[in-house]
Amino acid sequence: MATSRTVDVAGLTVAYREAGDPAAPPLLLLHALGEGSASWEPLLEPLAGLGFRVLAPDARGHGGSGRGRYTFEALRDDALGLLDALGIEAADVVGHSMGALTAVLVAIAAPGRVRRLVLEDAGPERGGRLYPPLDPPDAELPFDWPVVNAVRAQRSDPDPSWFPDALRIAAPTLVIAGGPGSTMPQDDLAALVAGMPDARLVEIPVGHMVHDDAPQAWLDAVAAFLAPGGDAAAGR
Repeated sequence: MATSRTVDVAGLTVAYREAGDPAAPPLLLLHALGEGSASWEPLLEPLAGLGFRVLAPDARGHGGSGRGRYTFEALRDDALGLLDALGIEAADVVGHSMGALTAVLVAIAAPGRVRRLVLEDAGPERGGRLYPPLDPPDAELPFDWPVVNAVRAQRSDPDPSWFPDALRIAAPTLVIAGGPGSTMPQDDLAALVAGMPDARLVEIPVGHMVHDDAPQAWLDAVAAFLAPGGDAAAGR
């Protein structure tokens, strides 16, 4: 059963859910914009059952975590700070959408701390796409609205080093693409996989919210990749 906890990361409260044996290899799950650790809830126990200590934080501005400066660099530092706070040297890292780009930046900044990488329907883009600011909805939200337009602005004008730096990530990487129905540029995902030294692409054509809309197919792909002797170990 998953447990909810909080920890201080450089003065920011980070809320996270944890499942599995605390002595098992850690698996860090980074969620999408506007989501939260709850988005992983149906998968926490199945992933723990694969033999992992599963950690799913709320990103800053989301859920029970603190509010603050909203940049991908800050999200990256929060993820690394959480590992530091929990005494974790290295982890397998899974990211969806905003969390996928965050995971890439973690692997670029601290390559020794990412054992294997799973990117769900997102990653660094090569530029040229605009994400205009949005007006806040009238409804109450479980996240801080300014994070939305901060993230959209940075994706509209990405750091030009992100994509080429990602091509040098040596950690075995699985990219799960949502296919033609996704809102994300699938050609960028294909180019990322083609250029990385140890990456493979699996398409689950249900759109951007792959682990929500096809949880068993998502879990099968991730389990095969992370299993001892599986795709990652075999280098296929």
